[in-house]
Amino acid sequence: MSLPGRCLSKMPHRNKEALLPSLALQQKGPGSNLADSQIISRDDRMSKGKNPKPLNQAEYEALAEFRYQLRRYLRFMEERSREAGQNPQQYLLVLAIKGLPGDTRPTIGNLAGRLQLNHNSMVELVDRCERRGLVRRSRSGGDRRQVELALTAEGDAVLRKLASAGREELRTIGPLLAQSIQHLIAHDTRVMKHTGRGSRRAAGGNKKQGP
Repeated sequence: MSLPGRCLSKMPHRNKEALLPSLALQQKGPGSNLADSQIISRDDRMSKGKNPKPLNQAEYEALAEFRYQLRRYLRFMEERSREAGQNPQQYLLVLAIKGLPGDTRPTIGNLAGRLQLNHNSMVELVDRCERRGLVRRSRSGGDRRQVELALTAEGDAVLRKLASAGREELRTIGPLLAQSIQHLIAHDTRVMKHTGRGSRRAAGGNKKQGP
């Protein structure tokens, strides 16, 4: 038995309950955090919920088509980025900065969330982009502890070229992507509309039952 296990075996039950959550976090591997345990807990609750309806063959085909067309687009942009002398992730960062919603500050944390990168990987990516003259760091005016990112003239020029190529490619494969998505969500949309009509009819029927 491990040392924590031996200690727990001699501990009163109430104290065990208080100590177990912290021990569980300590025994997880490097890079683990409370958010990981919360995600696992959420996924576990979802798995215990109502089982989703299995896909039919047409839905499998639509899902596979969506994945195929999406990967085609991503591969296209990766190739165009390399042809422009940029790493694909560098293009994604300058795009994320330029395309942030107006009420979102371009902090490293916010942009890491947009790119789905952990903090260390995000800092390394920013360092590379800064060395290439694509972005610059500055201290936030509202909170000097926060670092915000902005595009340089070079970064903006790279973005305009690559984003235009991306838009042209989407004009080709975009309808196929939209079609596959629409096929996958059409069933749920029909169910919601049907349920909504049923609810309105029921509500209308109740109104007619007045004195």
